[in-house]
Amino acid sequence: MKSLYSIVRIGNIALLVWIGLGAAYAQQLAATDKNTLRGYVREAQTGSALPGVTVSIASLGIGTTTDMNGYYSIALPARPFVKIAFSFIGYKTESMATDITSNVDLNVEMQPQHTTLKEVVVKSHSGTSSKVSESVQMSSVSVPIQQIKEIPSLLGEKDIIKALQLMPGVQKGAEGSTGMYVRGGGPDQNLVLLDDAPIYNTSHLFGFFSLFNGDAIQSVNLTKGGFAAHHGGRLYSIIEMDMKDGDQHKVHGEGGIGLISSRFTLDGPIKKGKSSFLVSGRRTYADLVLSPFVAEMKNNTGYFYDLNLKASFDVTPDDYVSISAYNGNDHFKYKTNSKLSNESGSLNWGNTAATLRWKHRFSPGLSLTTSAVYSQYHSLARMNRDVVNEEEKTTYHLNNQSDIRDLIFKSDVTWIPSTQHVLKTGITATSHLFTPASTTTVGNQHEAVSGNAVQLKGLEGAVYVEDTYSPIPALKINAGLRVSGFQGETKTYVQPEPRLAIAYTMPYNWAVKASYASMSQYVHLLTNSGIGLPTDLWIPASDHTAPQFSQQIAFGIAKDMHSGLSFTAEGFYKTMDNMVAYKEGSSSLSFGTANAGNWEDQITQGKGWSYGAEFLLQKKTGRFTGWAGYTLSWTQQQFDELNFGKKFWARYDRRHDVSLVGIYHLNKNVTLSASYVYGTGQAMTLPKGQYWIQGNSSVKTLGETKNYYTGRVFQEFGQRNNFRAAAYQRLDVGVQFHKSKNGHGRTWEISLYNATNHQNPFFYYFDATDVSTVAGTKNVVNTLKQVTLFPVLPSVSYNFKF
Repeated sequence: MKSLYSIVRIGNIALLVWIGLGAAYAQQLAATDKNTLRGYVREAQTGSALPGVTVSIASLGIGTTTDMNGYYSIALPARPFVKIAFSFIGYKTESMATDITSNVDLNVEMQPQHTTLKEVVVKSHSGTSSKVSESVQMSSVSVPIQQIKEIPSLLGEKDIIKALQLMPGVQKGAEGSTGMYVRGGGPDQNLVLLDDAPIYNTSHLFGFFSLFNGDAIQSVNLTKGGFAAHHGGRLYSIIEMDMKDGDQHKVHGEGGIGLISSRFTLDGPIKKGKSSFLVSGRRTYADLVLSPFVAEMKNNTGYFYDLNLKASFDVTPDDYVSISAYNGNDHFKYKTNSKLSNESGSLNWGNTAATLRWKHRFSPGLSLTTSAVYSQYHSLARMNRDVVNEEEKTTYHLNNQSDIRDLIFKSDVTWIPSTQHVLKTGITATSHLFTPASTTTVGNQHEAVSGNAVQLKGLEGAVYVEDTYSPIPALKINAGLRVSGFQGETKTYVQPEPRLAIAYTMPYNWAVKASYASMSQYVHLLTNSGIGLPTDLWIPASDHTAPQFSQQIAFGIAKDMHSGLSFTAEGFYKTMDNMVAYKEGSSSLSFGTANAGNWEDQITQGKGWSYGAEFLLQKKTGRFTGWAGYTLSWTQQQFDELNFGKKFWARYDRRHDVSLVGIYHLNKNVTLSASYVYGTGQAMTLPKGQYWIQGNSSVKTLGETKNYYTGRVFQEFGQRNNFRAAAYQRLDVGVQFHKSKNGHGRTWEISLYNATNHQNPFFYYFDATDVSTVAGTKNVVNTLKQVTLFPVLPSVSYNFKF
């Protein structure tokens, strides 16, 4: 415990040092002839903060970008007249002149750029613009929320996660699922943050939809590599989402009615010009509509809902406070009856998160952001099953529980001592409480089985420092060190994580980039499904289960074109250590039972490799927008206790992955869209042979007697993941009809999911058929069959805004 507390103490000292240096810097700045230009940039119609807006003074070659609260601050030499430009994709560029002979507060409201107008090409001399060729960050992609709302989707449900699955380096899981596999990693190796709160399960409806309502989200960014030191906690990716701030001036509402769910969002001022609120909710309604009329729905039904809340306060010109919360849950129950078995069960899972965030500016170049976060994930699966075997009826009871509670404190300091340096440091401390339980019992009554859940505690912490240094305008270097640690029951892990990224800008908007990053992960997900079912179990690192660790190098080029296109190409190589999997023959851990034994004896750890190349051509402005992406990659794993210790292709290894997305604004009333994806089939393990042991041919079924063949089937397996599923491909098309009048808007959308009706595999099984033509003998032939989940699916939805 002392080692981890040392990290916390170092972090506190670092914060105090930075604050002291910042105060000294502020005093030094006051003694020079420099003044400060600062303010907020907001959307004119809603008053929402606009992060990432480029603020540039071309005559001085100085610029910056707004932070997540829409705030900017620039130290400028005293001038009686300077011209300032504010530019942002999707908004009209605002240019104005002001006197900088003293400190100036300048707030700006930007007007959305109508999609049918000619696109604006933003030219900036600041070196801090949003151009991919001028940013030191690599392996990072973002999708504008408006584009996400225009991409055709399954049953009309706009889904942020599925939009990210269309990016290079990101692979989808099973058909229709929201599982993400980034550069060879599993779903648990992606850190998903909603206003700094980690979300452990991002799926609604068994993974067919994600829990993020696009109407409540302001921005989304995916980082796949080249991590800066302030990022940490997972091996493969960081997905950052921020909720929208409400309008500080007017009340607004928007919503939609679809085939499976409806949603509604309301935002407006609490105190005009000072504070705002946002409330957003979504719920499915099949259970409400069908249950009264369809008898089977009473025993086989389910629903999901989610709710987003946020309140934002501009307490002073230098203090911003926000409170945000999320709650979402899925509830399902089922009951089946057959002659040889009866089964009933229920599945419930959900996430709850809350964030209190305070941002304070000590001086124009020094700011502090502090967050207190609560995150909780819970899942509970229960099943009762009657099975007939050898003239006996046996009742099995299954109870599977996986609960996580995180209490998080984090604080980050940003100091800009000059136009050449942007320094950041911070500390994060997380108190984990894991409560897994997996119990299977046999009895004669349908009794609710609940194992004695085991509580596994852990304390995770990290401290970091980084500097983005630009010795010359064409060269940017981001160097940093993150030191993370984890305290389990008796053992402490401490891991240094160095980071380095370099970008050099060349003529004609070309740039070359390179990066190195090491990452540590102190939580593990044990799964057999590969699609993030709520029966998967989360466990922390422990005395015998080491934390995961990865190292990644990447090299790439980037180019911005005058037409609004940007192009990036990257090659990457990553190694992983201490990955977790079940041992052969294990399918779940036994917690809370007398004969459970040591659960760590049922799992094994190994290593992995992932390498490949990614290409992305993207356009975010103009009447025609979209992107084309291609990924070529290889992912292998090796465990001493799996596959005879030999390397094998990972389940999510995919050699080729192609995605094409196009959105065309035909006019102000009609938007056309289409997306096409192609991917090499997943690797999976199938038996290469099987045999039977004859059972009793006369059994008592549930309520009647009849002859059945009850031989037990044994399967023989070869190499792990020795079979490659058929390639996946899908074309989706959609059209939106818009109408706006007196500040009210409505949109009808018609779309086709899998428009070509391609038969994509969901899973495979063997069908045994007796083809014998001789009485009294059997000639059983096994045929491999494919199950396809979604044929062509039309959908229609109605969306409104006021």
